[in-house]
Amino acid sequence: MSITSWARFLAPALLLLIVAPPAHAESRITWPIYGPTQDCSRPSVASSQPLFSVTAWEQAGSGIWTAFEGFACAGLPGGTRQALHAHGAGERPTVGVLIDETYILAFVRGDSLVVREGDGQIDWTTVAVTYLGDASAGVGRIDMWCSTYYMLEDLAWLAVWTGQYQGGGIRFMRRSAAGWEPIETVPGTDSELVELSHPQVTEFGDLGSPQPRIYFNDMNPGLCLKSVDWYFGGGWAPPVVHDAAGAFGGAFDVARTQEGYVFLSTGLQPPCPCNSVHFTEWTEWWGWSIPLDLTAGLEFYDWPFSPQIGVDGDRVHAFWFQLGSDEMMEPRSRRLFYHVREAGIWEDRSLDLAEQWDRDLDDHLSMSIDSHGGAVLAWARRDAPEPKRIWISYPDYCGGDVEDGPPAAPRLSAFPNPFNPSLTITASGEHDVVALEIFDAGGRLVRRLQPSLVTHRWTAQWDGCDVSGQELASGTYVLRMRAGTGAEASRKITLAR
Repeated sequence: MSITSWARFLAPALLLLIVAPPAHAESRITWPIYGPTQDCSRPSVASSQPLFSVTAWEQAGSGIWTAFEGFACAGLPGGTRQALHAHGAGERPTVGVLIDETYILAFVRGDSLVVREGDGQIDWTTVAVTYLGDASAGVGRIDMWCSTYYMLEDLAWLAVWTGQYQGGGIRFMRRSAAGWEPIETVPGTDSELVELSHPQVTEFGDLGSPQPRIYFNDMNPGLCLKSVDWYFGGGWAPPVVHDAAGAFGGAFDVARTQEGYVFLSTGLQPPCPCNSVHFTEWTEWWGWSIPLDLTAGLEFYDWPFSPQIGVDGDRVHAFWFQLGSDEMMEPRSRRLFYHVREAGIWEDRSLDLAEQWDRDLDDHLSMSIDSHGGAVLAWARRDAPEPKRIWISYPDYCGGDVEDGPPAAPRLSAFPNPFNPSLTITASGEHDVVALEIFDAGGRLVRRLQPSLVTHRWTAQWDGCDVSGQELASGTYVLRMRAGTGAEASRKITLAR
């Protein structure tokens, strides 16, 4: 069955899935995705409709894999769909999705760039294998842009840094209705930052008639951000230097808005095991904004990685990993941070991922914005002695009721909420509770409770004090339960003295 016909076959189920979902889901459902259990890393996720996605990753000893995940809310027809595919040897995968539900997978295999397309479930077809040149040592991250315009649903672009290949620089490939065009080297992009040039491909021009733009780091003149544009019928223009010093030089991500562009970036890494992550915006009217430092100050050294940014209308989603170390440079914390800006105001929603904190998290993340503006998040995590697996987090459009979805999380409740001075905690009894922990807004463990099993329910009381018996200040805390089955649940609680 062809990609187009398969997409039409799926359309009724997809339409049933997305009947009247809330405009923006505030809670999340999180689980390890369907896939093999060998060590996995470098996930890349692309989401089409709510609760539908394809995730690609590297797997130790066996190359590139993809997993399709599709869940329907309970009470709606369609059920779940899962599919797993091995794509052979390769590294640095990236995945995107077009409006017609065609997924695009690109990765490096030896001295070549491989591009595959399919529905993510049954059909995957190799559509391009492009020779990159004699390699001395790998390439930088591949970046992909896929059209969100219904009149231009065939457009997709790839950009990759190949400076360590003979005749390297930033390479570019363009997809149209006629297929993929030959790869080309972008003039003037032989950056001295090598793989830290970190090319990010996006669009420019009138909304609805996009043309390719690539942003990248460079050292000429001095450390700077540059962009280079491609014009239909005119080819590549000379690179432009941007006055955005201080916020760039390391990893970054970019997304286009109706007024300009938003960036989430790290600068060059200093000698200490630390760095900072900044949000920066450029608009036609105001130019460059002053970089906003979003780094969470948790430890003596804080080191953010893998900045991801996405846009839905006037909402901006920012997602990154942060490693915290003590003054002896010993790692102390590993956290996922997720912030949302709406109507110009930032909200920290990292507590929605609190159950992931301080695990053996990989520092490479991925984020995709689905067709309803929800952020789909992906990362790799190890639970010793188990190997590292890929985890995914969707907005909870189903209100926690996903038909035949991931293993049910424990039902956790806290009453009253807000509370003063005592909180009663209950959890369903079908799980063996391994830990019941309370964290402050900075992610620090402040209390561990020992629940009791009473009439088929686990119960515990918290008096608002820390482990030493000192009263804690008013504010928001996170209650996290971990069960022997590996299932987890968390809930925000508010102490109001």
